[in-house]
Amino acid sequence: MATDKLGLEFTAALPETAQAFNDAMDDYMVFDGEPVGHLLATAEVDPDFAMGYCLTGCLRLFGGVSAAHPRINLELRAAKARRSRVSAREQAHIDAFERAAGGEMCQAGQMWDAILVDFPHDMMAAKCAHEAYYLVGEAARMRQSVQNILPAWHDGVPYYGFLLGMGAFGLEESGEYRAAEEMGRRAVAMDPRDCWAVHAVAHVMEMERRGEEGIAWLRQTSEHWDHAKWLRGHLWWHLCLPLMAQGDFDRVLAIFDQHVSDCDKDMVTRLNDCTSLLWRLELNGIDVEDRWDQLVDLWADHINDHAFALADTHIAMAMVSAGGEKKLGRFLESQHAYIEGESNTNGQIMEQVGRALCEGIIAFRRGDHALAAEKIGAVHDQIHRIGGSNAQRDLFRITLETARAKGA
Repeated sequence: MATDKLGLEFTAALPETAQAFNDAMDDYMVFDGEPVGHLLATAEVDPDFAMGYCLTGCLRLFGGVSAAHPRINLELRAAKARRSRVSAREQAHIDAFERAAGGEMCQAGQMWDAILVDFPHDMMAAKCAHEAYYLVGEAARMRQSVQNILPAWHDGVPYYGFLLGMGAFGLEESGEYRAAEEMGRRAVAMDPRDCWAVHAVAHVMEMERRGEEGIAWLRQTSEHWDHAKWLRGHLWWHLCLPLMAQGDFDRVLAIFDQHVSDCDKDMVTRLNDCTSLLWRLELNGIDVEDRWDQLVDLWADHINDHAFALADTHIAMAMVSAGGEKKLGRFLESQHAYIEGESNTNGQIMEQVGRALCEGIIAFRRGDHALAAEKIGAVHDQIHRIGGSNAQRDLFRITLETARAKGA
C-alpha cells in the first residue's frame, strides 16, 4: 500500500508510486504540468496502480475526450482488471469512472460524493465530482458537493485553498455572488496559483457586469495563472468579455491571437473558448478574417466524439462559420447516429437540447433568423443541461436575442 499527501491509502507495488500520484494531483490543482504523463509512466511499471489509470481516464473525459476514445477504453479496462485487488474506496473510484465513461456524469458525481461521506479528504473524489457536475450543468450539486465536506477541512490540510476555489465556483454558479467572491479571494490569498479560484471571482464580476473590476482582477493575477496551459486560454477569454463590452475589439483580437488560439486539437475546452470568442466578435459586427479556418481543422478530429453537448454546439459554430459544409454534414449525421444509438443521459441531453441548439446556430449563420429563434427559443429554459458555466451559455441568450431582433 501507498499513502498520498492527504493520508489516504491506495494500492501500489512500488514506493515511488505515491510521489507520482501526488505530483499528478499537484499539477491537476493548478492546471499545469503533465498529470497524465506522471500517472501513465508509473501505472505502466506498477501492476497494482489502478488509481493511476482511473484518474488518467477521468482527466481525459473532463477535458472533452470522447468516452469512445481508445485511450479511455484502455484505461477503463486496465483499472477494472485491478479492481479485485484494491481497497473498497479505490473500487468505488473505478465504478464512478466507469459510470462517467458510460455517459452518466451526474450519477458518477453522486458516486464520488458517496466516497466523500467516508473519506471527506479524498481530493480526487471531490475534484472529480466537481468536474462531472460542471459538464452537465448541475450547479446545485456542484455547490453542495463542496459544502458537505468543508467542515472536515481546515488550513492545515493540503489542498484546502483549492477546495475553497472549487466551493467559490459552485456558489457563483448558484447565484450566491457575495459568498462566492469572498471564498474565491480567500483561496487566491492562500495560493495565488489557484487559477480556478481566480476564475470563480472573474465569473462573479462578469455576472454582476463589473467590467472594470474584472479587467483589473485578471490583469493583477495573470502572472500567477498564465503558466496554467489547461486553463489560461479560458482566463484570457474572461478578460475579453468586459473588453468587448467596452468596444475594445482590437485588443480582443490581439488576445485571441496571442493567448487564446495557442491550443492544439486535443484541448477541447480551449477550442470552445476560441469558437465562442469568434462568434461573440461577429455578433458585434467584427470581421474575424480567416481565423475560423484554423478552428475547423482543429475541430475536425472531434466530429464523431459527442463527448458533451456544449462541445457539439461549438463544433457546429465553427463548421458553419468557416463554410465547412462537408464536415458539417458529417458532423450532423454522426450526431444523429449518436442520439439514435445511445440511451444514456448524455445522449438524452444531446437529443433534447444539444441538437436544437446546433440547428439554431446553423440557421442563424445562414441568415434564417426566424428558424434560429424558433430552435434556440424552444430549448432556452433547458440550456443549462448542456454543461459549462452561466457565462459560457450566455452566448445562446445573446444569439437568441439577436435572431429575434433580426427576424422581426
